[in-house]
Amino acid sequence: MRKFSFLFIAVVLYAFSASVSMAAPAVVSVDMQRIVAESEPGKQAAQHLEKVRQVLQKGFDELRKVHEKDSEEERNKIYAEGLSVLNRQMEIERQSAMRAVNAVVVEEIEKWRKKNGVQLVIPRSMVITGDFNKADYTNTILSAVNKRKVKFADLPKVTIKDSKKK
Repeated sequence: MRKFSFLFIAVVLYAFSASVSMAAPAVVSVDMQRIVAESEPGKQAAQHLEKVRQVLQKGFDELRKVHEKDSEEERNKIYAEGLSVLNRQMEIERQSAMRAVNAVVVEEIEKWRKKNGVQLVIPRSMVITGDFNKADYTNTILSAVNKRKVKFADLPKVTIKDSKKK
């Protein structure tokens, strides 16, 4: 009976250790910059931001056309103000697009984390030391994120007002 119970315990411990070694580690890392740069949602964001840039550039071109007959001093002032407004808008659009992409990435990381019993997922850039190959799950998360589409804000509308016309 002792041999049987010892053998049984050994088999259980072996099975338990095998199942534990196949599971993801308690703490893993993900290269967030790579996911944003290489993922389909990241590429969608880049395409969206290029469309935004084109809309804003068209608005600036219209501003220049409306004020082309103004004095040079007045034009320069108006162009500087217009450019400032458009640059702020571009930054708002960039932040909004990145928030949308990050939301999808974090959602996929969280689903994967819960499914695999991982306690903590940290950005690769925060890892000081460790077994990078065993702890890096970037490719796993990247493949899940690539299956997602992101909804971005509508393209901005630029309205040029001629302050001389009333």
